[in-house]
Amino acid sequence: MKILLSLACCLLAALLAGCAPGVASSTSLPDSGSPASVSQPVGEAASASEPAASETPEWTDEAVAELFLAQEQNERRTVLDCAAVPDGGEELVGVVLYAEPEHTDVRLAFLSSDGTFQPMGLEATPADPSGLTYLGEGKFRLDLLDENGAPSGQVITFRRDGAETFFAMEPEE
Repeated sequence: MKILLSLACCLLAALLAGCAPGVASSTSLPDSGSPASVSQPVGEAASASEPAASETPEWTDEAVAELFLAQEQNERRTVLDCAAVPDGGEELVGVVLYAEPEHTDVRLAFLSSDGTFQPMGLEATPADPSGLTYLGEGKFRLDLLDENGAPSGQVITFRRDGAETFFAMEPEE
C-alpha cells in the first residue's frame, strides 16, 4: 500500500510540474529547439507583468526565419529568403521562400504568428537574389527566372476568406 501511495504522489507531482503556468520562458536559448525559444518580434511585451500592446507587433525578417525553422518539420528545409509582414496583413507575420531536399521546385510559406503556414509551390527558379519583398495588403514581389534565364518580377497575392486560402500570381507591371 505504501508503494502504491508513493507512486501516486510521484505521478501527481510530475503532472503538476508539467502543467505549472509560466514555467516556459520566451527568453530561453535559441538552440533549445522548443517553440518557446523563438525570439519575440520587435515591440512585443517581454514580461508577463506588462500589459499586452493593443497594436500589432512589428516582425523582422530574422524573427520570421527563426519562427519558421523552429518548427520540427522545417528542420530539413533550406530558407532561401524571407520577408516580414509588418502590418499583419491577412493575419501573416511573414513569408519564407524555401527549398526541400526531396523536391526540385521551391515553395513559399505564408506564416502565421503561431508558426503554422500555408505553402505555395512554384514551378520556377527564383533569381539570386530573389527580391522577395512585402508590398502590403497580402501582396509580395518575387523575381523568378524566365525561360531565357532572365529575372522576371512577379506579384503574388495571398488572401483568406474564412477557412479558404487563395493565391494569385501575375507579372509585375
